[in-house]
Amino acid sequence: MDPFTPTVVVVLAVVFYSTALGIYRLLLSPLARFPGPKLTALTGWYETYKDVFQGGQFIFEIEKWHQQYGPIIRINPWEVHIADAEFYQTLYSNKSRYSKPKAWKYRFGLPLSTFDVIEHDHHRRRRQAVSPFFSRQRVFEYLPYVQERVDQMCKRLETEYAGKDLPVSLDDAYAALTSDVINYYSFGVSYNFLDYPDFQTPFTTSIRKLARSLHLSGHFPWFLALMQSLPPSVVAILNPDMKPVFDFHGEIRAQIQRLMADKDTKTKSNNHRTIFTELLHSKFLQNEEKSLDLLQQEAASLTGAGIETTKTALAMATFHILDNPAIYQRLRAELRDAMPDPVGSPLSLSQLEKLPYLHAVVQEALRLSFGISQRLVRIDPYSPIKYGKYVIPPGVPFSMTSYLQHRDCNIFPDPDEFRPGRWLGQDDGGAESEQHRGLSKYLVPFGSGPRMCLGMNLANAEMYLALAHVFRRLDLELFETKRNAVDMDADYFIPVAKAGTKGVRVLVK
Repeated sequence: MDPFTPTVVVVLAVVFYSTALGIYRLLLSPLARFPGPKLTALTGWYETYKDVFQGGQFIFEIEKWHQQYGPIIRINPWEVHIADAEFYQTLYSNKSRYSKPKAWKYRFGLPLSTFDVIEHDHHRRRRQAVSPFFSRQRVFEYLPYVQERVDQMCKRLETEYAGKDLPVSLDDAYAALTSDVINYYSFGVSYNFLDYPDFQTPFTTSIRKLARSLHLSGHFPWFLALMQSLPPSVVAILNPDMKPVFDFHGEIRAQIQRLMADKDTKTKSNNHRTIFTELLHSKFLQNEEKSLDLLQQEAASLTGAGIETTKTALAMATFHILDNPAIYQRLRAELRDAMPDPVGSPLSLSQLEKLPYLHAVVQEALRLSFGISQRLVRIDPYSPIKYGKYVIPPGVPFSMTSYLQHRDCNIFPDPDEFRPGRWLGQDDGGAESEQHRGLSKYLVPFGSGPRMCLGMNLANAEMYLALAHVFRRLDLELFETKRNAVDMDADYFIPVAKAGTKGVRVLVK
């Protein structure tokens, strides 16, 4: 009897390969000298287990490992993570020419979007085509619409909920607000989500639920490829949460087709310039890049990033303002003095940005909501990255995370506490406290460097206008809402609160 049957040969080959791979990763890899747990140096399956099967928990493992091993660690067989607030701007500087690892191109199913472009020079050219659309000047031209949407939200809260002992979810209201804003700003389309009963819309609810599938598609790209190969009608049956998203994408695709058919005439004279007209006439894009698929993926990227991150920051601010009487009273007093008639004579965005305590509240909300909680992975294809005695070889992925950056107790004492006074050099009773100068450079909810978030100016405008008018015009109190409704319990690219919580619910007095 031949002892070397095909089965035995296969088993021996697998054992030999696994042993050799393990020896290489632990002893011979260029990353072998970096500190960190041996299990994650051996296999990436631990990350998969934590993020896919336990639900976005790998970020908390990274936090524990940094506490154990120090500021630079190996978090899987091929990637190094750094937690050092002083090093963030060095790593993600505007002069950097980093790319993304190729494995991240299909992580979100939008490989043609600017966000998922891999190579640095290609990304820079694509960003040059899009960035004028999100400039501060362009956002200021659009502010009357943002103010109109904020007024509509406040008016509904006043007329439908004030004095009626009816709880309302401000998570839903803020999601409807940010959706209406980004959709009209980017696509010239108004879906009037703020008109929906209790502000609950199928589209924003679906976006929120679909965030929980991002790790599945990221760790198992074949699953995403399979879903994308199926007709949308079939996917909608398998996952009904997808239907509102497919409907939205279908409408956007039809809009792009109309513009492409008439791009040489009417699009340049439209009163409302959309992201599509910007791209179709951009000198930075080659003609073959001005495709239907590219424009549609750009649209999907903008909506996904522009809705949930701003909504989360608004909800974070609202909870902590209402949960702390000193913060609530101080903000209300500043807004009353600055804006006696918020309906008839509202302050401009520039004026609101100069209100010290409102500015501090916005900064603190951005700090604790983190923006994107997913680590920002980069590679330098050509040069090593030096950190202390360690050298990250060219082509090796490295990353940092806003979640750890914003919770560095050496920069932000009591980092889990919502303390707007830290941005003013005061505690929230007005007494002098820690030095606040220079804190802003450690605040990175929009990232930093050449891949910094495009929508920063629009998000800031929404934050200032919404918070100023909600807390100037409405008298609110929390309804059955605890801190776990806003604290990050899982990382699904965006921070997600504990499952089963109902968001920030309030009563309007």
